[in-house]
Amino acid sequence: MSLQTRTHKCPFRLMLWLGLLHWTSGSLVKTNLGLRVKRGQSAFLQEGDLQFHIPREKDACKLEVVLNEPITQRVGTLSPQVFDCHYLVDEVKYTHNGCPILKEDTVKLRLYRFTETETYSEVFSLRVEIMEPDCNVIKLGPQTLQVLEFYGLSNVLDGNVVSFHYEHRSNIECAIRVMTPESHLPGHGQLVTGEPDKLEGPRGDEPDSFVSIRQQLDNKARANCKSESCLKGLKLVKITKVSCNEFLMMGIRYQHVTPPSPDIDYIAIRLDLTDTRSRSIIQSEQAWIPVTIKGAVPNQPPKPAFMSMFILEVDQFILTPFSTATLDAVDAETPKNRLVFNVTKPPSEGFITHLSDHTKPISSFTWTDLNDLLISYQPPNSSHTQRRNYEVEFEVHDFYFEKSQPVMVHMSVRTADTNAPRVSWNMGLSLLEGQSRPITWEQLQIVDNDDSKAVRIITVDGLQHGRLTVRGGKGFMFTISDIKAGVVCYHHDDSDTTKDFVIFRITDGRHQTRHKFPINILPKDDSPPFLITNMVLELSEGQTALLRGSVLQASDMDSSDDYIMFNITRPPQAGEIMKMPGPGITGYPVTRFLQKDLFHSIIYYRHFGNEVFDDSFEVVLSDFHDPPNLSDPQIIVIQIQPVPDQPPKEVPGVSRYLVVKETDVVYLTKQQLHFVDLESPDCELTYTVTTPPLYSTTYGGTDAGRLFLVDSIPKFAKDPNAPVLRLFTQHAVNYMKVAYMPPINDIGPYPRHIQFVLSVSSQQGRTTNGICFNVTVLPVDNQIPEVHINQLTVDEGGECWVSVDHLRLTDVDSLEDSLRVELKRRPQHGEVYLDGSPLSQGQTFNVWDLKNLKVRYHHDSSESDQDDIECIATDGVNSVDFVLPVKECPFFDRSPW
Repeated sequence: MSLQTRTHKCPFRLMLWLGLLHWTSGSLVKTNLGLRVKRGQSAFLQEGDLQFHIPREKDACKLEVVLNEPITQRVGTLSPQVFDCHYLVDEVKYTHNGCPILKEDTVKLRLYRFTETETYSEVFSLRVEIMEPDCNVIKLGPQTLQVLEFYGLSNVLDGNVVSFHYEHRSNIECAIRVMTPESHLPGHGQLVTGEPDKLEGPRGDEPDSFVSIRQQLDNKARANCKSESCLKGLKLVKITKVSCNEFLMMGIRYQHVTPPSPDIDYIAIRLDLTDTRSRSIIQSEQAWIPVTIKGAVPNQPPKPAFMSMFILEVDQFILTPFSTATLDAVDAETPKNRLVFNVTKPPSEGFITHLSDHTKPISSFTWTDLNDLLISYQPPNSSHTQRRNYEVEFEVHDFYFEKSQPVMVHMSVRTADTNAPRVSWNMGLSLLEGQSRPITWEQLQIVDNDDSKAVRIITVDGLQHGRLTVRGGKGFMFTISDIKAGVVCYHHDDSDTTKDFVIFRITDGRHQTRHKFPINILPKDDSPPFLITNMVLELSEGQTALLRGSVLQASDMDSSDDYIMFNITRPPQAGEIMKMPGPGITGYPVTRFLQKDLFHSIIYYRHFGNEVFDDSFEVVLSDFHDPPNLSDPQIIVIQIQPVPDQPPKEVPGVSRYLVVKETDVVYLTKQQLHFVDLESPDCELTYTVTTPPLYSTTYGGTDAGRLFLVDSIPKFAKDPNAPVLRLFTQHAVNYMKVAYMPPINDIGPYPRHIQFVLSVSSQQGRTTNGICFNVTVLPVDNQIPEVHINQLTVDEGGECWVSVDHLRLTDVDSLEDSLRVELKRRPQHGEVYLDGSPLSQGQTFNVWDLKNLKVRYHHDSSESDQDDIECIATDGVNSVDFVLPVKECPFFDRSPW
């Protein structure tokens, strides 16, 4: 069903053809995809779920949730009640109450489009599909609650009946609320704890069956008890909030108290997971815990009441209320005040309405409103000379959503024989906050049988938030022709109000009547956000503190509180505002943040640690309106508690370790050496070398390297003239001005482990001592082997061993196993053998061969007294040429005889 109205701005006349054009122009709703929500949970409307044929830049557009339709929002609610058509993400939320019975729900929405001169409205329904959750926190089973007889007690509600599954963290608090006031559940029982007092056994010759009867009577008396004094061992459960673990340990039972009842009743609960840091709810879930009642029958549908006539007599033009004498229903399991009547076939003319706003038709109502005479029939505004009959069909729904057979009510509209003026049509007025609208013939129609020109409409009451004008002047009194001409205008005073009204006295000179004309005002986003909580933030010196929602919170009357922006116009002086999006994620300073950031516990204040103990920052609040509405500057005060002065502390993750080649020099960086002091800048943190570099093993020399200032040498390389550094700052380390130089002399073939010890002092003189820094110096093979030679002596034609006495190899930076001798050229007068085999040019032998007499020289018996063995000594990287001389000793004298 949709209702569309169109009005014109004063003082223009109403153009009927434009109204007809509006009625035929189609719906303003462009896309209506509905909403899907998991049972017991919440879901937000996404951007594409609802779209409208209304340009954002042109006209104002509002959506209002229709609240007086009990056949809608039966198992959930949509909030907020009024929101913009171009809603924000995570602004419009449907919350399901956990009911397991229905698989879908409906939300009725009224769409308003406001132009400068006209108001359009349309009613449509948003379908909500309810799905089974796949990873809910509340899980039912494996056992169920059961009551074995009327007035009996169930088994205990414990972890076998319901359990809670969530991530257990130190900052997560789990709480349960029993939702009896909101849900009216359980409907036929109550929650108790304890054990009932036991009855005495059989008395004398009393049959065993009498004991059972006495037990049933005792249970009934206990169930009908109105105070704990007669519960006989039981206590009523009166909890509003309890921890999840405690809820399962309380020993709660269901006590059946009001038969007849359906065979299933429910206990409604809500679970909240709260972040203890910000006290904001990070997840909510609702569930209905079923209770099976043995011996009861399934829920039965309601039935029409026998005593109702189902006939309504109506005077022409007169808003006539229904009563229970006209329409009524009964249900064995559901109290009457929880019955809902649904209009399945509305009357062909006129409409059913609620007296809270009799200008708008309704499609459902409660029995309570029916009994209070708040449900009426508005007959059509057309006049007839004969009685007219209409029919309207209803269905009655009980508390558990069973519906009755159709119920037909007959309405008879009789003609009125009176000359008094009467209001034949009253649709009220709808407009945007601060706008003006004419009261036209479409909204207010007045008839008079004998002389309509003599009718005067006089303002006698109302107009609490606006004023009336007639042709631009004061609107104290006007005529029917003024209404038809569209010159009677209502002007809203632009206040933050949603309702207004006018009480008219209508007279033709002889007769008079009073009538109320309602005015519905839709809010516009013209109010800035305002702070509702601004507590002093307290923290200790040098700490980082969470800005909780309990410390800082704002609200906005016209838009979503989640999207209130806190713009920092003057930052704090002794700290900074930081956003830390999640665990393990590095925080960063911000100049603005959203209120939902506060609720998600990601906004912090970090104190720099200096000696300032009173701080503050200034914010201006803004919303997402275009242009944004801005609040006055607000001051947030921060108090810092001083703590005993602490010495400098090392930054986590620092290695205090270097690896360097013996031929290189290396910078000290923040990765190897980084201390901080909350009250001293890095340029005031001074390191002192208390123990110069030394070898960590007993082997080593006096030179274990040195720390030096990079700027003290012309080239970043080993320089024996570099002055030794004894003092430097963290600032110098940060900017790579401090370096380590390994020992000047070669360290040999093995890595050397070196240590030096530092102390660091702050500007205030606080010192951290015993900072041990480790250095590993890696050898570099850059020295050539040294060759020590003694001449070989051999007999003519004889041989001799080449041993370490004749040829000795040494290398300061190479292992002995790596030293080898290569035969560069074979000797001219002999041969070199290795293990019995002659060596060719290019073949090698090593030190082990020399030590074990594997190398020998054999003379060829030639008449020569001198020979040379040309060789190359190498360590695999470096090499040197050398000659091993050989001297021959002849067997006899070769001189002439």
